[in-house]
Amino acid sequence: MGKGGMSVGDEVKDGGEENLAAWLVGINTLKIQPFNLPPLGPHDVRVRMKAVGICGSDVHYLKHFKCADFVVKEPMVIGHECAGVVEEVGDAVKTLAPGDRVALEPGISCWRCDYCKDGRYNLCPDMKFFATPPVHGSLANQVVHPADLCFKLPEDVSLEEGAMCEPLSVGVHACRRANVGPETNVLIMGAGPIGLVTMLSARAFGAPRIVIVDVDDYRLSVAKELGADEIVIVSTDIQDVAAEVVQIHKAMGAGVDVTFDCAGFSKTMSTALRATGPGGKVCLVGMGHNEMTVPLTPAAAREVDVIGVFRYKNTWPLCIEFLRSGKIDVKPLITHRFGFSQKEVEEAFETSARGGSAIKNKKKKKKKKKKKKKKKKKMGKGGISQANDSEENMAAWLLGVNNLKIQPFKLPSLGPNDVRVRIKAVGICGSDVHYYQHMSCGDYHVKEPMVIGHECAGIIEEVGSEVKSLVAGDRVALEPGIGCWQCKPCKEGRYNLCHDMKFFATPPIHGSLADQIVHPADLCFKLPENMSLEEGAMCEPLSVGVYACRRANVGPETNVLIVGAGPIGLVSMLAARAFGAPKIVVVDVDDQRLAVAKDLGANGVIKTSHNVQDVAKEVEQIRKAMGGAVDVTIDCAGYSKTMSTALTATNPGGKVCAVGMAHCQMTIPLTPAASREVDVVGIFRYRNTWPLCLELISSGKIDVKPLITHRFGFSQKEVEEAFETSARGSNAIKVMFNL
Repeated sequence: MGKGGMSVGDEVKDGGEENLAAWLVGINTLKIQPFNLPPLGPHDVRVRMKAVGICGSDVHYLKHFKCADFVVKEPMVIGHECAGVVEEVGDAVKTLAPGDRVALEPGISCWRCDYCKDGRYNLCPDMKFFATPPVHGSLANQVVHPADLCFKLPEDVSLEEGAMCEPLSVGVHACRRANVGPETNVLIMGAGPIGLVTMLSARAFGAPRIVIVDVDDYRLSVAKELGADEIVIVSTDIQDVAAEVVQIHKAMGAGVDVTFDCAGFSKTMSTALRATGPGGKVCLVGMGHNEMTVPLTPAAAREVDVIGVFRYKNTWPLCIEFLRSGKIDVKPLITHRFGFSQKEVEEAFETSARGGSAIKNKKKKKKKKKKKKKKKKKMGKGGISQANDSEENMAAWLLGVNNLKIQPFKLPSLGPNDVRVRIKAVGICGSDVHYYQHMSCGDYHVKEPMVIGHECAGIIEEVGSEVKSLVAGDRVALEPGIGCWQCKPCKEGRYNLCHDMKFFATPPIHGSLADQIVHPADLCFKLPENMSLEEGAMCEPLSVGVYACRRANVGPETNVLIVGAGPIGLVSMLAARAFGAPKIVVVDVDDQRLAVAKDLGANGVIKTSHNVQDVAKEVEQIRKAMGGAVDVTIDCAGYSKTMSTALTATNPGGKVCAVGMAHCQMTIPLTPAASREVDVVGIFRYRNTWPLCLELISSGKIDVKPLITHRFGFSQKEVEEAFETSARGSNAIKVMFNL
């Protein structure tokens, strides 16, 4: 139990005055009865409570005798949003004196664990938090609390405002986690108390435009009065998400950079993920649904990160300054006030539980954008359709499902900054196979014949008049995507999210499985002498692993779990090791691929099932194999089951990197992960990775040669056989063409 007080049978140390508190003794049963104070420690203060707010978690405990994983097993004093007046100070307390008005931060951490030492004390596994079983709360006449968690209020900040520092801290911490600033357009899902304080916080952090949505007209009207730029009423029907996202974009009049989901339901999170722009963030604050069915994969493919918040850390000084300066006014949020009699306590909780016009109840002690028409994408440099009169060039054309034909592919004219490359090595990617078998991959559909292939390397045949960095005869690896360099993502260095990207073998752009192609010189990287052309082609899949490790901040203190031992899982493992990961565990359903992972240097391998019911058991195996915390998980499969494993296995404060994209919609335990501040970061392809890949391979830090299991030439028969080999999987990891 924390400092607050002791059970009725414990020794009284408060000078004999009876201390009364609101005890939760059963479902929908609160009783005001004695609550004895513990001895005053040298660093503690005794505080007479003057203002206590009712939080949604308080109501949940009252209605269900539990909240999330915390279960009330014996009577407990309720309440944690509080402020009061110091009555007595411990011998060692120098910063406070009797009579000081203070706001109390309700959580006492251990200050010995790694989380506390890293400054993330809100994730402390031994946190003693007011009114979180078995720790008693603060709805009492007096409590004892550490002095360093009692913050002196300025003269012009009331005790009620001091108590509001607790809910406001949630919004402040969320804005910090999401990096809200003067260039951040914010969407808020849910106009309840936490949604409203998050809105106020976002404005104080400088957000220029804020749109808030809710199902309730009254709460939206409050949000509008408090300063929301626009409000949108929404339904609870998940079928309405697409239409509502259009309304949100129209109301915002610009891109949504950060969305705060302050409700935490499948529908609100689905809206958040779809509404947020590429490279943006979704911050999960509300905890309505434990498991959610959400479109995580499409969001990850736009590099929309999902970040969680658990309570707060180091927020009280900033909250008090916001209140003192007038940047935030929380007074309008206090809609109902009650005293501290048995009848009033019951009435206050019932009022809060009903909702309606109630936003925040206080217990007082005697006081108190128009949619743009999508432009048809133009083809990239590689080549042009057969109608052109240029030199004949042969390529592998995808004509239909399971139908590839080698036929002419004519080259465009050579621009001043282009090079003509004779292709020598091309790997088959999973996306190539998907196009081959389905004529589609994700949202991309092949509507007319298309040249396949994008993992490639070759030899320069000709250079444009302005090219100075390459000459004929140079061996090069080709980065397959051409950004527009005019859009916001390109200008911010995130060209992989370019809205007008021309990417090899992504409809309607032709690919590189051809004798020759034309490509911009700045996307052709000269190979060191000790690197083969096959290794050059392997820079493309390796770039996915390198970029994933960058996004997840893998380093020498990062234990990594890889979910999926296919080609991308294996290159991610190699990249993680090159980034310094001390321990790597790989899981898969296939024994043969796990054996390859072990041969390539995995510290541990675990065979898993397809059954989501096995997640808990498999997580235990993973932790045992890791022999320590899982700091980063890279999900290279992208199924509901693999993401559930990743979210469950990853330690508090860790990251899950979504690389695989098998399931569009996932049913996953997103809320429990968010409450441990496990962030989900997505990757879409890569950016600025080729120089590092070349260095890692040429230095010997990464050896990609063992991944190339099959090689084929460039005849009609061999092209067909190569794709069938890659599609079968089995012992095929990387199938390579040598032209």
